Amino acid sequence: MVVHYGNGDKQDINIREDIQKGGESRVIDLEGVRRVITKVDFWYDTKGLINDKAIVELWGRH
Repeated sequence: MVVHYGNGDKQDINIREDIQKGGESRVIDLEGVRRVITKVDFWYDTKGLINDKAIVELWGRH
């Protein structure tokens, strides 16, 4: 996963393990203070899913 910030910086984050359908990752504390997130890139495998699509939710707290 890569988090892109408003100032152009980016942070690579290792998820550590595969997340199964219906699962979730650990809580991830991002670097810095009061930063604007412009985009988050995820890489995932959809083999075995109907229509080869995944639903990803991203939750945040500030």
